[in-house]
Amino acid sequence: MKKKKKQMKRGNLFVNTSPEIKMSELIGEYASDYINMGESTVERQSYLNGACTAWNIAVLPEHLREEALSRNIEEYKRINPGIDDADNLAHDLRKLVQKKLQMFPGVKKVIVDASIEPISDTKYRVIVASTDNPEQLKQMLTKSSTRPK
Repeated sequence: MKKKKKQMKRGNLFVNTSPEIKMSELIGEYASDYINMGESTVERQSYLNGACTAWNIAVLPEHLREEALSRNIEEYKRINPGIDDADNLAHDLRKLVQKKLQMFPGVKKVIVDASIEPISDTKYRVIVASTDNPEQLKQMLTKSSTRPK
């Protein structure tokens, strides 16, 4: 007998609360080395955010990925004026996009939220909310591109 999916509605977002694919496990496998570059919870959260951004870019059709990457880098520069590591971020995001495509080419879930939860001084848990509705990613991208700058 097939298990029935449980869904929780948050506004227009349906979150699968009993997924067949545990996205937190996939993100941990895909990005743990990257996330662990952070020395604090705040830094790890920042690296997790970058890994999730790369994941979502990888889910896009190939012809939209470079534009999404460029927009993300421009937004990064805008909210971090004077920062000089945008090229490093672009490099990291490109590597993570390729890694996602190599490791999980068939997984098309979009990450809508992710957080780091400290368990101890040396351990943490990754919590991920995702959707398998790609239209939500398009809506998120549309909203971010129409925000006043």
